[in-house]
Amino acid sequence: MLFADRYVAAGGRLTVDPAAHLYWRTLDALAFAPDAEKVAGPWRELGRTDLTSTLLTSRLEDYLQELFDRYG
Repeated sequence: MLFADRYVAAGGRLTVDPAAHLYWRTLDALAFAPDAEKVAGPWRELGRTDLTSTLLTSRLEDYLQELFDRYG
């Protein structure tokens, strides 16, 4: 969520339509469901053993909740 906020703060422009944000960001997030762990492989190779399946699933769920809280 902070990436888009910082992008705008740095002068970038995003659509003002909340429905568009909700749609596209949810679609993007769902690409990682139901196996959020698939993004952990490269990170684990770099030593991030803390990125468990449970943690990654929780982060994905938190992100989706934040999307609905902000744009829903």
